[in-house]
Amino acid sequence: MTPRRFRLFDDLAHRYDLHTPAHHYGTDHRFVLEELGRAGPRILDVGCGTGVFLEKALAQGFDAYGTDVATGMVREAAAKVGDQRVRQEAMESLAAEDAYDGICALSWVINYAADAAAARDILRRFRRALKPGGRLLIQTAHAPNMDGRVLEDREDGPDGAADDIVFLFQFTATGADTALARYVYAGKALGELAWEEHPLAVADAGLLARLCGEVGLVNTRVFGSCARDPLGRSVSPWVLAEAPA
Repeated sequence: MTPRRFRLFDDLAHRYDLHTPAHHYGTDHRFVLEELGRAGPRILDVGCGTGVFLEKALAQGFDAYGTDVATGMVREAAAKVGDQRVRQEAMESLAAEDAYDGICALSWVINYAADAAAARDILRRFRRALKPGGRLLIQTAHAPNMDGRVLEDREDGPDGAADDIVFLFQFTATGADTALARYVYAGKALGELAWEEHPLAVADAGLLARLCGEVGLVNTRVFGSCARDPLGRSVSPWVLAEAPA
């Protein structure tokens, strides 16, 4: 199945860091590096986006690599970390074996799988790509906790103008483990306006944890946030699992 193409990840990839700047994820990235670092330094970021996490990982001494299906994202990431560190590849096509100490998939990348069967196959590929004892960390959407509120972020524009970049987003459950993410991006000084709807599958942390077990991953845990707290009312929990030693 050909992955669906999204403008925010391709045509507007060069604007992504404006409406979703690096400082939004500082705490999350520290958490990921702490957890993956327990297994070793060679890590893979699946769905690496513009390469912000890769840049941080390399700065902290990790041997970090990234993949993304979107041409625009790969271009932006390569500009940050170099062509040798990032490649264009769908998560459904990952074929590495015993190659990484840690793998992460952040910002709901896993939820772009077509369905639970596709997600199971992806997780099986992740398990094969991990070295014995390697760690997998996935940030997932959690539909049961979504309430449909419209949220807003405002950021300074590329010329420093205050509140020039506006990003609206809404997350709505459409089923027990499916959801719809709606995004509106506006760059006022740039004269840009775009909106998209992103269908999300496997949007249940419990389901994802069960799928991890089905493909042979062990010691699976679910956290509500990077503070390692219980799931609670989180709409963006984390699933941590390990390859058998």
